Amino acid sequence: MPFVSRACLEQIRQRVSIVDVVSPYVRLKPAGHVFKGLSPFSNEKTPSFFVDPQKNVFKCFSSGYAGDMFRFLELKEQLSFGEAVEWIAERFNVPLEYERDGGRFVENVARSNKKVLWDIYSKAEQFFKKYFWTSDNYSLQVRDYWEKMRGFGKESAQTFSIGFAPMDRFELYKYLHRDGYEHSVLQQSGLFYASKNGAQRDLACRYQGRLILPIKDIQGRTIAFSGRCLPFVENSGDPTRDAKYVNSPETPIFVKGNQLFNLHQARQHFDGTQAFFLVEGPLDVVRCWECGLKTAVAPQGTGLTEMQLKLLQRYSNFIVGMFDGDNAGVKAGLRLMDLGLPLGLQLQYVLLDSDADPDTWLASQKDGCTHESLLKKSLTSIPFIMQAFRRLEANEKVAERLAVDFIYSILTKCPSAIVKYESLRTLSGETGMPLKVLEEDFRRLDAKHTIQYTINDEKMSVKVGSYWDSAEGQLLGFLFHKSECTAYIFEVLSLDWIDTTIPVGQLLFKIVHTFITDGVEPLTMTTMEALHLSESERELWYQIAAEPFQMEDGQKILVTILQQLYKKFLKKCISNIDKEMAKSSIISADKVEQLRIERYRLKKALVNVHLEVRWNEQ
Repeated sequence: MPFVSRACLEQIRQRVSIVDVVSPYVRLKPAGHVFKGLSPFSNEKTPSFFVDPQKNVFKCFSSGYAGDMFRFLELKEQLSFGEAVEWIAERFNVPLEYERDGGRFVENVARSNKKVLWDIYSKAEQFFKKYFWTSDNYSLQVRDYWEKMRGFGKESAQTFSIGFAPMDRFELYKYLHRDGYEHSVLQQSGLFYASKNGAQRDLACRYQGRLILPIKDIQGRTIAFSGRCLPFVENSGDPTRDAKYVNSPETPIFVKGNQLFNLHQARQHFDGTQAFFLVEGPLDVVRCWECGLKTAVAPQGTGLTEMQLKLLQRYSNFIVGMFDGDNAGVKAGLRLMDLGLPLGLQLQYVLLDSDADPDTWLASQKDGCTHESLLKKSLTSIPFIMQAFRRLEANEKVAERLAVDFIYSILTKCPSAIVKYESLRTLSGETGMPLKVLEEDFRRLDAKHTIQYTINDEKMSVKVGSYWDSAEGQLLGFLFHKSECTAYIFEVLSLDWIDTTIPVGQLLFKIVHTFITDGVEPLTMTTMEALHLSESERELWYQIAAEPFQMEDGQKILVTILQQLYKKFLKKCISNIDKEMAKSSIISADKVEQLRIERYRLKKALVNVHLEVRWNEQ
């Protein structure tokens, strides 16, 4: 496509603030002359994403990304540079000018694929809305269904851009084709089925005779539709007439697992203290909205995904689930727990009766529902899981065992030691089992890694916890749980041996460096305060301190771990020398000779590691 002129790009930069472009994706807070928030590119708890409105740039320290507003949209929306420029220009009403061709600006510019799709879906939305509000027989019946049968108001129809797909299944195609969109583009848009009539080139509307609910992205652009069947429409020629809902297929602008219905409006009503209400479908969201629950959202046309929860996590960690009360809805609630708890979300759940759904249940509440009343009715995660399995399994003992196993499986994925402890404590109260019994039972399940050592040609296998799968992590285990080995570790271990590219290595380096300088002492919560750890390092400290650590023949294993670290360090040094010697044509002969001597010393040390690193009997 033709290039946007430099003058036009500069005009966009002057007229549009990067804060306005980023805000729909990140909840920004002032921090001096800049704004900060959680990274939109990674899952984090401590903000590392910064926007500088004066320079009109962003920097994300967790992912390493940085750039201007165009680069931000390229990364977040998977756009080309030209597509990002087009989007910002349209969103902020900046006229585009393109590079000159033969002395004049290019006028008939080919539009990008995504831009074309956004335009098509916007026009289709207006088309469906027009038919919802007209006065023909079908439109009157649709509005009667909306207001009288479902009990929704006209304001909600306006707010959610409710529409109706007319009974003439070719009318939408003719409307868009007359507007200049080519047949091939419309064929790939996801709005149509190919006509069964080979002589008919027109495409049949996918949503013929259905109530239309537009699906919008975080920016409020229409990217897909959900069409609900209507009780007074037969649709005899529709191949999907028996389906309650027909949803748009995935397109370059719509990926089901990455979208939440109504998030673009819900985030604007979130004040930092409320929860997001996660409900079953679009009409449940509309009902929540009419009840005053403006932060309601719904998964779109697919099972709940981790990506959808991460979208909500950008704005809040507090989510209340409320799905249908049947078995499918209960299982969806369990999926919410399975995906959400390892992400560190604060989850609660409103468990409805088996024949209820959020829409009808909320509508039946005579005194109405408020944010506070729903929170009082909701269960926290562990009690909900117990209740869910009791509903799904008739045998109470079997249900309890299944629930406990399910909770264990979730906790093995939770990085937070605090979440694990609090969950087991709550589980103890729910089941009546002693906390120590549950902790021991869970530890056996969580200790799932097996590390093999070869000592004096004798193979030894030691089952260790999830943090002990690196040499640095294992040394932390000895420091935390085997205080009699502390002095020996600090005496033998060199800081150069530690891999600081991994979190456990960074924590080990800080501990060893501090204690070598200030003197050896056991690791306690008091000594932790002296280390000035970051939030993530403190969390890692808690996790390792809480992990089970059982080592038989611990002295031999400790010596082997230290030997392995020393060998790794020596091999790295030898590799670096080899790279230097490969440049022999550009370094002096004296330098080459020094490298050869040093390499020989290192090779000799590598052979004699078992003599240099060994247990000294006290």
